[in-house]
Amino acid sequence: MIKVTAPVRIDISAGWSDADPFRKEFGGAVLNAAINLRVSATLKHGKLTSSLENAPGHSGLGTSGALRAVYLVAANPLLIKNKTELIKRVHVFENAIVGQRAGFQDQAASIYGGVNYWEFRKDGSIHRTRIPKNDVWHLYDRLVLVFTGEGHISANVHERVFEGKRYIRFIPQIDKMRTLARKMVKYIGNEKKMASLIHQTWELQKHLHSSMESPAMKKLQEVCSGCYLSARATGAGGGGCMLFYTKPEKKQSLIRKINKLNGDFPKLRVLPFDFDYKGIELKKG
Repeated sequence: MIKVTAPVRIDISAGWSDADPFRKEFGGAVLNAAINLRVSATLKHGKLTSSLENAPGHSGLGTSGALRAVYLVAANPLLIKNKTELIKRVHVFENAIVGQRAGFQDQAASIYGGVNYWEFRKDGSIHRTRIPKNDVWHLYDRLVLVFTGEGHISANVHERVFEGKRYIRFIPQIDKMRTLARKMVKYIGNEKKMASLIHQTWELQKHLHSSMESPAMKKLQEVCSGCYLSARATGAGGGGCMLFYTKPEKKQSLIRKINKLNGDFPKLRVLPFDFDYKGIELKKG
C-alpha cells in the first residue's frame, strides 16, 4: 500500500498572477502558507483513491491542486524526488489533461510546505523564498480563517476572469496584486502595513468579478466590524474561505462574533490551523 498526503494552503497575498495567460506573459508572484489541513491519495491492491480528509472542498484553499499532487505521486512515487518538476506536472495535469484553468501556487505550497514567497517566471522557472520563522509567528498571531459554507469552483471563476477581452481589462489589477505580494514580504512583520496591503488586495480582487464577495462574506465583515484590521477571500473567492487579519488581543473577540453567525449561515465555521512545514509525504505499508 502507498499513501500520500499533502497540506492545503492559504494565500496571504492574492493569486491570479500565477495563472496563465498572465504568468506566461508577465510572470507571477504569490505569498502563501501551507496549513495542517491535509488531503490524501492511497494506492492499494491496484486501486487508487483520494480523500479530502479534514480539508473542506470548494473552499478556496487549493484543495484541487493538493489532491492532484498526491494523486500523481501515489500513481508514480518517483515524482516526489523532484518537487519543482512535480509542481509543473500538476499544472499540466490540471490545465491540459483535466481541462480546468488553474495556476501554480496551490500545488507549490502543498508540495513544499511552509510559508513562502513564490515567483513563477515567464520562462517557466520557479523561485521560492522561505519566510523567516520570527516573521511567520508575527503573521500567525494575527490570522483567523473562516469557512463561509458557500462552496465555489475556482476553475469556473478563472474562466470568467481570463476570458478574452475581459482578461485584457483586468491585467492592471492582476499586476497590482503581484506588486502587493512583493511588498507583503518586505512588511510581513509590520502590522499596520500588512493590514493595508491585505485591504488593497481585497479591493482589487472585488474588481475581477461581481460574485467575488459572497453574501456570507459581506455579512461577516459587517458583523465583525471593529474586531479586525482587514480581510479578504482566499483563492478565487465567490464562496469558500475568508482570511481575517486582526490584532492578537482581538482575536478571541473576533472568533466569538464569527460563531454568532451560525444561525444565518449554518455551515459557517472558524477553521483552526497551524502552518505545515512537512509538505507532501509518502508512506509505504
